[in-house]
Amino acid sequence: MSETAQGRLGTRLRRILLLLPYAIKNPGVTIDELSDRFGVKKKDLIGDLNLVFVCGLPGYGPGDLIDVSIENDQVFVQMADYFSSPLRITPAEALSLYVGGAAVIALPEMDEADALRRALEKLGHAIGIEQMGTGTGGIAVRWEPGPANHLRLARQALQEQRRMRLEYFSANRGELSTRTMDPWGLVAALGHWYLIGFDRLRNDERMFRVDRIKEAEVLDEPADIPDDFDPSRYRGAFVPRDEQDIVSFEISPAAARWFADYYPLRSSRELDDGWRAVELTSGGTRWAATLVLRLGDQVRAVKPEPVLTEARTLASVLTDAHS
Repeated sequence: MSETAQGRLGTRLRRILLLLPYAIKNPGVTIDELSDRFGVKKKDLIGDLNLVFVCGLPGYGPGDLIDVSIENDQVFVQMADYFSSPLRITPAEALSLYVGGAAVIALPEMDEADALRRALEKLGHAIGIEQMGTGTGGIAVRWEPGPANHLRLARQALQEQRRMRLEYFSANRGELSTRTMDPWGLVAALGHWYLIGFDRLRNDERMFRVDRIKEAEVLDEPADIPDDFDPSRYRGAFVPRDEQDIVSFEISPAAARWFADYYPLRSSRELDDGWRAVELTSGGTRWAATLVLRLGDQVRAVKPEPVLTEARTLASVLTDAHS
């Protein structure tokens, strides 16, 4: 994505995340004070506030949107009705929210996001993160951002729309190779950073896990960026590929409660016994087999057969290695 599409959007999001809690905590703060405090032009600041004004939940009625008003150069922010009562979420949802917040707070120039940091501390206390490493049964959450220099180079390549050369270790193939790729975007998924782009070695789109990049270089060559690039397609941390890489299986009711939140499904339907038949695009036979093993007794009726065969082979190797 270009600097206009990627860099400016990221800068604006960071600015809104910082100024909104401040404006809420200090009702009546002036446009001049916000402009000086956050180093933003008044025109851009007013644009940010107008954007916040149309943010909310579906329904988009008066009680669903954040209310921002500017009176005599003073800013007043009233939160939507759904903030007026405690949010009820499951432990799994709380953990997912914590990890997502940790990903945002780890971004460069987020040192001033005190409100987000305090919220994460409270959330961590509620779900036991504060006991991490004490041996008292707390939850251990580890965010792996990958080498900081590789993230910096990826952001540079995205902003300048330039190709990259990567020395990358593929866990699926167990090999180290050199790739030239056109970077499209960075996404955080399942506790890791992934660089999405077009791999010229494989002549296909790929996701590169940043902590598996051994060397990275920004090239003096323009990158080809698709106009319809959509980061939300990559929630499951794998690359959508062609129609031949479709895997289907049935998952238990317990697995169905979280599965769709992590893996974008092509189709899903509930069966008579409560299990759910799902179909998704796979990142390859090895990737699909690893997913089947991870699901364990929560999965059945795996297709195509090579995925099940590979899963059995991997299970046998793991059993032999630990017997």
